[in-house]
Amino acid sequence: MTDSARPSAFEKFVTRGINPVGFALTLFAYLFLPCTAMSSWEFPSRVEEISPLEGLLEISSTGANIAVHQSDYRWPIVIRLLAIVTLLVMAAGAGTALARPARRRSLYAAVVAAVSGVLLVVTGLSAAARMESAAREFLTVLFSTIPKTESEPLIDQSSDAAGLGAGFWLALVGLALIAAINLAVLLRARSAARLGPAEA
Repeated sequence: MTDSARPSAFEKFVTRGINPVGFALTLFAYLFLPCTAMSSWEFPSRVEEISPLEGLLEISSTGANIAVHQSDYRWPIVIRLLAIVTLLVMAAGAGTALARPARRRSLYAAVVAAVSGVLLVVTGLSAAARMESAAREFLTVLFSTIPKTESEPLIDQSSDAAGLGAGFWLALVGLALIAAINLAVLLRARSAARLGPAEA
């Protein structure tokens, strides 16, 4: 396969249509849909019995919340930077439709999708771990007046309260599909290049 070879119609459809739209949709999902969430419903019922503050544990964060600002929760700077870099790399993916040479657009898109996916997973897991840590701190204070034999099993349940949201999973699936489609384009182009000389 050479850079001077003309892209096929399928390759043009993927690089000019699917890639920019796909990256835009994954970016939208990450920016505006809940990516990490903590729900008081997942805490033991005793939380509600002991404190009326359990509503403070209802936290839902989008990628935009993590990267920029969230009034009811302060994210550590490292997690914010991860979210910002993730968003920038996803946005760069849409720009692969304009990359030169044209024959390398699928390669660039696949690489960007893979890098975005790794950053997304690292950011999501870091944010969920931070939420879980905050929940444990809250419950430790909340249950400080009861014996440790009773409080520790309840505090351990904090891991069930914090988790990854729909925005995270939709963005991750979208990036995986973009990478897979572009890898298929690359394999198809390579096969066509090998068959070309033989047919000639």
